[in-house]
Amino acid sequence: MRLHVAPPFGTPFEHELETGEVIMGRSAGAGLVINDASVSRQHARFVLRDGQWWIEDLGATNRTHLNGDLIDGSARLAPGDRLRLGGTMIHVMGDGVLPTPPPHVFDDTDRQAARLRILNDVHKALATAIALPELLQLILDRSFEVLKPEEGLILLRGAGGDFERAATRRLPGLEGDVFVSRHIIDEVAGRAKPMLVLDAAVDERFADADSIVASGVRSVLAAPLTDASGTLGLIALCSRASVRQFSDQDLDMLMSLASAAVLRVRNVALAEEAAERKVLEHELAIAHDMQMAMLPRDRPERSEVALAARLQPARSVGGDLYDFVLDGDWLWFIVSDVAGKGVAAALYMAVAKTLFRATTAGAACVADVVSRMNRELSRDNERQTFVTAIVGRLDLTSGEVALVDAGHGPVLVANAAGLVHTPPLTKCLTLGVLDDYPYEETHLKLAPGSTLVLYTDGVTDARNAAGSQFGADRLLDVVTSCASLGPDAVVGGIVRAIERFESGAPPEDDVTLLVLQFRG
Repeated sequence: MRLHVAPPFGTPFEHELETGEVIMGRSAGAGLVINDASVSRQHARFVLRDGQWWIEDLGATNRTHLNGDLIDGSARLAPGDRLRLGGTMIHVMGDGVLPTPPPHVFDDTDRQAARLRILNDVHKALATAIALPELLQLILDRSFEVLKPEEGLILLRGAGGDFERAATRRLPGLEGDVFVSRHIIDEVAGRAKPMLVLDAAVDERFADADSIVASGVRSVLAAPLTDASGTLGLIALCSRASVRQFSDQDLDMLMSLASAAVLRVRNVALAEEAAERKVLEHELAIAHDMQMAMLPRDRPERSEVALAARLQPARSVGGDLYDFVLDGDWLWFIVSDVAGKGVAAALYMAVAKTLFRATTAGAACVADVVSRMNRELSRDNERQTFVTAIVGRLDLTSGEVALVDAGHGPVLVANAAGLVHTPPLTKCLTLGVLDDYPYEETHLKLAPGSTLVLYTDGVTDARNAAGSQFGADRLLDVVTSCASLGPDAVVGGIVRAIERFESGAPPEDDVTLLVLQFRG
């Protein structure tokens, strides 16, 4: 029986099964070696029984699929069948000559799931003691799994200010060194802007960059590694247009991976300055700046809505989060609170933000976004860290709001006259506990001039020196007095009221506010 094997990178090839039993997998000792990191060392087995070939799954982590269905134990094969192992496609061609099958094209669901898995894996690696070189190589390896470039590299700024290679990778069979263009470095690292090039041969930005065209590189994807102190380096992936053209979604994923790399790059830089500084103070200060930099800076430029937000960590860094994304006539938003405080909570907050951004793109409903976030946060959650959240979507054309309350708490709605009420929300489980929990939406309708107030429990739980809590009633009074003045007035009024109430007492918890006013 002849097979056509198409690994995720490298040249497809054909293999003929001659013996009655053939093991296939990533192991060099396998009868059919698959060069794919998502394939187990001994992934599956071909067995000849009574003149018929069968496929048996050997308990691999990434299960074997036959014609789109999971194999349960073993299954009989026939010419025309298609097997999928991780990112590798195998076409059963029988003992005759069949036309070469078309390459496997991942649909949007496959790619989105792969992106989420990779982003989550990298963020989890950040929470371990992984060294910087291993982390950078992990980022490149994961990028190759989904984005399928031909070569890639990560540059970091050295002590002298020049950019030096910190990690490289290229497909097997390519000769020479990994290509890097001075023009790309100047554009991406010099200006701190990402780059997406579909064809360098016709891109006017490279009209004078003969080295790029001469190298054969056509499609380029690059993202800067930046934090509050400036540009630390860049990550770049290259390919030929006939092999792989990148997309805007690919660039979004690379930017997320670059943000993850910056966390460890900055920590390494701080460790090298330990003899001159108090390392802990500087780590927390930079972590605070990075956490603040992760929050959205620009408000939605739409006349139908006004927005204001504030996040004040109780310590240098915290586990609260707010974010919003404008997608056509929909405004997605989230306010969430990670269990715990400090650096660990801040890292998990970064994971939650990344998942929110990744899952809202093209999502059909809020419940679907929250369910997908929950599945990723629950996966391998050995420390049982959980996240409360209010996730919602405002239709700017109608004022309709869909909300999911994942164990978070109430929201406030004020009408144009300043009357405030607390709408009942369907209570659901916090994120990160059960991976298959069915989340439900609550639907509201905002009339023009109505204001939606979302907050974390650090607002109502704020305490004064006597131990009294700020409470829901004081919050209601502030919103009632400020709602007609707009979102900025509401946020400012709540923050000032808490500060007056605390009278210098240290904050109990992070304070986060997100206020939306629908203007119609």
